[in-house]
Amino acid sequence: MKTLQKKLALGVLVAAATTPVLAVDFEEGGYAGTTDEGHDTVVYNFLKHFNYEQYYYSYKHQWTWNNNNRVDAMDFAIFAGHGNKWLIAGLDGNVNLATAGSSAHLGYGNMDAEFVAFQSCYVVPSPIEVTDWWSNWTSNNNGIFDGLHQAMGFHTVSWQSTDQKVTDYFGPRIKNNYAVWQAWFDAINAKGKSDEHGSAVMHPSADGDRYGSVVADPPINHGSLRLWYQY
Repeated sequence: MKTLQKKLALGVLVAAATTPVLAVDFEEGGYAGTTDEGHDTVVYNFLKHFNYEQYYYSYKHQWTWNNNNRVDAMDFAIFAGHGNKWLIAGLDGNVNLATAGSSAHLGYGNMDAEFVAFQSCYVVPSPIEVTDWWSNWTSNNNGIFDGLHQAMGFHTVSWQSTDQKVTDYFGPRIKNNYAVWQAWFDAINAKGKSDEHGSAVMHPSADGDRYGSVVADPPINHGSLRLWYQY
């Protein structure tokens, strides 16, 4: 067990305030990027703590033009697979999260999604990697933040050897109503390697969200974001 916790840093674009509301009718979905690297187990180790509704291998349509029936039909979606800055890789190719909201289904949050987590390398970059860490999440109104509360991931490498432990630790904390992005960092601290550093981007009003108590949905096509990251 680690005795030294990772340090935290904060990046802020714009802040806003809304009124808290209770979340109801929870639904969880999981999407594995490959069939033979254990990503399905990483996903399942989160989902098994819930009465989940979706458990699929990951295809581009789930994150783009068909997201209203997949990712955005869930309250909490989790992906495990290969990634890069604002990008995830599924069985039929890559999804650019900066343009994933360009279809009639928009991004995530205009339907049901509150939270999405990426157990992948580099998907949520911090100011350490890029000065402009925010614009691709809402780029030209085509990014994924169309009411989404928080997106969690890593701004560093994510190791397959610890991924399954991280999600197995994260799931119960979310179920037990710990604060969401803080639970993500707790899981990385407890089960990740020393060079794995988490990051979480969110609408500023949703900073304190728990799975059982969330603020009102942020507006569609906003440009207000906050980033927490470990280093």
